[in-house]
Amino acid sequence: MNPAEQPPLLDVRGLSLEFRTRSGVVHALERVDLQIRRGEIVGLVGESGSGKSVLSYALMGISDRAARVTAGSAIFGGLDLLQADEATLADIRGREISMIFQSPRTALNPIRTVGRQIADVLRRHAVGDAHQRGPDLGHNLRQRAVQALREVAISDPERRVDAYPFEMSGGMCQRVMIALALACRPGLLVADEPTTGLDVTTQAAVMDLITELARQRQMAALFITHDLALAADYCDRLVVMHAGHVVEAGPAEELFHRPRHPYTARLLSSSPGPRSALQDLHPVPGNLPDLRRSDLPACRFADRCARADARCRSEPAQLMAQGRHTVACWHPTQGAVPITEAMA
Repeated sequence: MNPAEQPPLLDVRGLSLEFRTRSGVVHALERVDLQIRRGEIVGLVGESGSGKSVLSYALMGISDRAARVTAGSAIFGGLDLLQADEATLADIRGREISMIFQSPRTALNPIRTVGRQIADVLRRHAVGDAHQRGPDLGHNLRQRAVQALREVAISDPERRVDAYPFEMSGGMCQRVMIALALACRPGLLVADEPTTGLDVTTQAAVMDLITELARQRQMAALFITHDLALAADYCDRLVVMHAGHVVEAGPAEELFHRPRHPYTARLLSSSPGPRSALQDLHPVPGNLPDLRRSDLPACRFADRCARADARCRSEPAQLMAQGRHTVACWHPTQGAVPITEAMA
């Protein structure tokens, strides 16, 4: 079955989240909608500070203690992740939903071998020889760890399983992170900037690996990035975020060739392509708004948008749709119809 025809594996509706800080309340996410289907790779794109990582941490239940979800739901396999208790989330994390973090050297334990770290995940979720104890990994867990390293194309996995993170390159550590995330064969993989700090060749190798394994296992994947070119190459569908709002979503190719939201169009015009000259690039004007403001406009891009009018500042845009392409804007670049009419 085509992923687009399946019900969502993850269905986020109206998610709002704020941080209470000494300098005020930060309205980090507001009315966020996001759907991911099994076997689908969705790219979550936008400037740094748009709320991409905040959203992923909320879904995983690992938000900062100052964070508070004020509205919405996130249904995964019939369970609302936002309402689940910590014991339930701890059981789901790593087994049904896994995450690849931005910095593998920070995320990996520097004083445990990579094999032991993979074995920890397998043991925690009762995969393989769950009851093995003692100073050794145990034959079954060790073989599972070796196999996990082999699946992410790490050379000589029988030797690397006993290596420490500091003995490996950045690209190799990222592969170990992928092996950790996929050890229990989760249904959903969240990859938060998985290519940060890697050279271009290694970036391509890591993304090829993630997408190949996702296709093989019919696993859903949420790829968080500010690299539009990388997202275009590997994602089936893109979701664009700006200042805590989802402003546009649609099939990757269609969104790149026919962006509806002015912010998406500006993002694309500021991103270099294979044939771009420097004079062809146009930066997004202004800066992200201060999310502590009590007078934030209904459209948080209004202060940076040449099309904005009084309605944009006072009334949240109705979600509009054209086929599988949706946009939240009163003045989209191409004609879209209200999503309620499109579904009629």
